[in-house]
Amino acid sequence: MSERQQGVQDVATIDPLTFRNALGHYPTGVALITATLDDGELVGMVVGTFTSVSMDPPLVAFLPARDSRTFAKLREASTFCVNVLAADQADLVGSWRGTESFADVAWRPSPSGAPILADSVTWIDCDYHQIVDAGDHYFVLGEVRSLEVQRPTCPLLFFQGGFGGFAPSSFLAPADHDLIRAARLSEVAMEPLATLAREVGADVSLLALVGEHDVVIGTERGAASRTFVEIGLRLPSVPPAGAVYLDPADEADRTRWLGRLGRTEEGIRERCAELADKVAEQGYSLSLVGRGPDQETWQDVTRYIHGEPTPHRRRQVLTMHLEHLDYYEPDLVDTERYDVRSITAAVPDIGGPRLSVRLSSPPTGASGATVAEWGRLVRRRADEVADLVQARFGDLTVLD
Repeated sequence: MSERQQGVQDVATIDPLTFRNALGHYPTGVALITATLDDGELVGMVVGTFTSVSMDPPLVAFLPARDSRTFAKLREASTFCVNVLAADQADLVGSWRGTESFADVAWRPSPSGAPILADSVTWIDCDYHQIVDAGDHYFVLGEVRSLEVQRPTCPLLFFQGGFGGFAPSSFLAPADHDLIRAARLSEVAMEPLATLAREVGADVSLLALVGEHDVVIGTERGAASRTFVEIGLRLPSVPPAGAVYLDPADEADRTRWLGRLGRTEEGIRERCAELADKVAEQGYSLSLVGRGPDQETWQDVTRYIHGEPTPHRRRQVLTMHLEHLDYYEPDLVDTERYDVRSITAAVPDIGGPRLSVRLSSPPTGASGATVAEWGRLVRRRADEVADLVQARFGDLTVLD
């Protein structure tokens, strides 16, 4: 049986999870449907089902769940307004709590009196045209009365359980500005990396933090293994990874980093915060070799880091990290033996792109004392990178 055939289910036996997974591979736009009731109460519900239906007459639609209490409230009004959300409004979706959330956003009334969010892409004011039963949802048709594009930017999309934006393929060819600047910095940073690779007998990489990813921009080979780190790999900087960049005095930065966990158990969030404290104390991040993930997960992770990211694969990466929390920042015992996966230290912030030095695939079975010395060496070489970059470029605005 082919891989494609293995995922096929007969119509009579389709279960909800299979249905949701299959349809989750098709992206949908995200909108906030708003209304003002006769008593002045504001109502708003986030939907991922808004669509255009007809031009003559002008009709649009959305599909709320039949058991939605918010929609039951929404339909008390005779009109509603569709706010098409922008790609940078994903946080609004995650934090939306109904009526009280209007106090936290800028809005103005539409011609019908419903709230128009100040930062939405488009607003569409509608009268109810028809509400049709559609299984466990309603198919709500609205007749358009007025509309406006107020912010012509990329919309927010929902795809595979995650939120994101859209960029035409022609826009993807130019490298990210931060990545270009970081690549120029790597020109003068390779000598300390080569020294570290020889000292330890390990592979050493220079990483640049671009968005939520560490991108490999330089590498020196020193390990005896056949594996090697490719330039251009994108390593997700999701907790517990990425703690080396945190400023212990910047609580907002720490909160944003922990926010990459998404919805997770509070105990896991607290554990990641503890690991970040340990990294700040020792000056580097240490991870040990652990049990490998199953083949399917590893394939997803591999495709992700090689430039094929999807929300599903990002979740697989995060799951793999969280299943290996015990292998991060261990308390070393000088006489015990360890198999080290990686040691990473941030290059001191010199005003440009954030960089780090990562040592990987060192000799196995190293003593705790040796591993601690490796950590100090990585920190030292990271400091040297900062010195070389500053000596060469000085004011990093020359790279802009």
